[in-house]
Amino acid sequence: MPSEPPTSGGLDANPSQAAGAAGAPFRGRLHPLTLVFAALDSLKSFLVPIIAVGIFGRGDGAMHPLFWVFLALPVYSAVVRYLTFRYRLDQGELITKHGIIARHERHIPLARVQDIRIEQGVLHRLFGVVEAQVETGAGKGPEASLSVLSRAEAERLRQAVFESLPAGAGATPAATRGGEPMAAAEIIRTIGLRELVLEGLTSNRMASVLVLFAVGLGFVDDLVPRERYEQWLREGGEMVARLSARYGESLWIPLGLLAVAGVLVSVGISVVGSIVLFHRFTLARRGEDLQRRYGLLRQRSSNLPRRRIQLLKVEEGLLRRWLRLATIRVDTASGASDEEERKSGRDVLLPIVRRDELPALLPQLLPGLEGDAAPWRQVSRRAIRRGFLKGSIALVFLAGGLFAVEALLRAPRWFDIWPLFLLPAVYWLNVISYRHLGYASGRFYFQTRRGWLGRAWHILPLRNAQTVEIRETPFDRRHGVVTLHLDTAGQSHTGGAPGIANLPRAEALALARSLARTAGATRYCWR
Repeated sequence: MPSEPPTSGGLDANPSQAAGAAGAPFRGRLHPLTLVFAALDSLKSFLVPIIAVGIFGRGDGAMHPLFWVFLALPVYSAVVRYLTFRYRLDQGELITKHGIIARHERHIPLARVQDIRIEQGVLHRLFGVVEAQVETGAGKGPEASLSVLSRAEAERLRQAVFESLPAGAGATPAATRGGEPMAAAEIIRTIGLRELVLEGLTSNRMASVLVLFAVGLGFVDDLVPRERYEQWLREGGEMVARLSARYGESLWIPLGLLAVAGVLVSVGISVVGSIVLFHRFTLARRGEDLQRRYGLLRQRSSNLPRRRIQLLKVEEGLLRRWLRLATIRVDTASGASDEEERKSGRDVLLPIVRRDELPALLPQLLPGLEGDAAPWRQVSRRAIRRGFLKGSIALVFLAGGLFAVEALLRAPRWFDIWPLFLLPAVYWLNVISYRHLGYASGRFYFQTRRGWLGRAWHILPLRNAQTVEIRETPFDRRHGVVTLHLDTAGQSHTGGAPGIANLPRAEALALARSLARTAGATRYCWR
C-alpha cells in the first residue's frame, strides 16, 4: 500500500518553509559548522605534507615552521569560505559568491536546475546538517556545492528553487507547486538485506577487489623499505619450501585453500560494500519525480523527473542472468559520469530487481511504455555467418600456431590441431547469440536487446533522440548490412548509445528515416 517515505535531507519539505520564494529575494549563508567540515576536508589534501614534515623535519617535528604552515592553510581556507560564501535567489537565478582576494560569482538559471541533491555523512547526521549540491544539465559534477547547511535550510532552499519554476520546468518540488498540493509519494521498490547480499555476490565489485589487491602488491616494494621487502620475500620463500617439504605433491591443497580464502575475503568485501552503499534503498514516485534514498554511513537522496530520462538500460550480468536478476541504470542530460558517480551509486536507478518484476515496474519509470508494445524484429541471418567466420579464422590461426610450435620442438601430432574441433561450438554460440539480438520500434520508444551469457536491454524515449547514425564498414557492404546507432544527450552510465548491427541496408535506411521523423515531431525534454 502506498505510503509517505520518511524524511531524508530534501526529499520532503514543509510548504510553510518556502518563504522567500516569491517577493523579496531569498538569501542565505553557510552554517557555522562549515568551519569544522571545510577544515577537515582541506586537511585531507595537506595530510601527507604534514606527516612528511613531522617525520623528516630534522628531529624538531611539530616545531618545524613548515608544519604550522601546512596546518594553518586548511584553517584559513575554511574561515575564508565561511565568511565570504553567500547565495541568493533573484530574478530567476541562483547566485553564489565567495572569495576575498580572488572573488567568484556564479549565476545559475533556475530553469536549468535539475536537482538539489542532499547528502549526509556520519558527522553531518550527528550535528543535523547536510551537503546540498545543485545539479544542472551542463558540465561534470554539481554546478554549485553548498556545504554545509542545516537540514531545514536545505529543504527551504530546495522548495524555494522549484516553487519559482513554471510548470513543466525542472524537477517537481517535494510538496507543492504553485500552491497546489501534490499526491503523496508512492513507494515503487525497496531493497532488503537479503537482496543487498545478492547484489554484492553478483556484482563485478568482487573482481574489482581482486584487481586492486593485485595492483597493491605491485606497489609494495615502493611503499615498504627495501630491507623489509627483501626480508618478506625470503620468509615467503622459506615458508613455501617448508610447505613443499611437508606436503610434497599435495602442495596444491594449501595453495588452493589460500586462493579460496582470498576469493572469500573479496566476496565479503563486496557484500559489505553493497550493504554500506545501498542500505535501506528506497525508490519512490511523487507526481512526475522518481525519488531515491539510500546509504548507511553516508545517506544520499535525490530526485529524477521521469521526463529527464534520456536512456534506460536493463543490465543482466552472467551470474544475475542465471539467477533471473537485473540492474536498472539510467542516463540523464546532467553531464558525464566519473568514478565518484559510480562509487556513490548515482548511476543506478535500481541496484537489483527480479526479472519477472520488470513488466510491471518499467511502465512506472517510463510513462506510456505499456501501451507502446511493438513487435521484436531480428536482424539479418548473415550475423550468424559473419560471427562463425570470425571465430573460425581465430581458431585456424590458433591451430596453425600450435602445430608450428610442436613442429619446431618435436614431431607434430594430429591432435595439435584440437582448436578446430571447437568449430561446431562456435557455430552454435552464434546461433544462440542471434536469437537474442533484435530491436523494437514503437511510437514513443526505441528498444534494443543483445547478449546471451550477459544481456543488455536499452529503452530510448524517441523524444530525446539527438541523431540517428548509420555505420557501414567494407565488410558490411560486402554482406549488404549496416549498423544503426541512436545518440542521446547523456550516455555515460549505460555504456553508450543503443545500436543494432547486421541490419539489412534497405531496412536500416527506412528505419532511420522513420526514427528521425518521429524524434523531430516530438518535443525534446532535456530537463
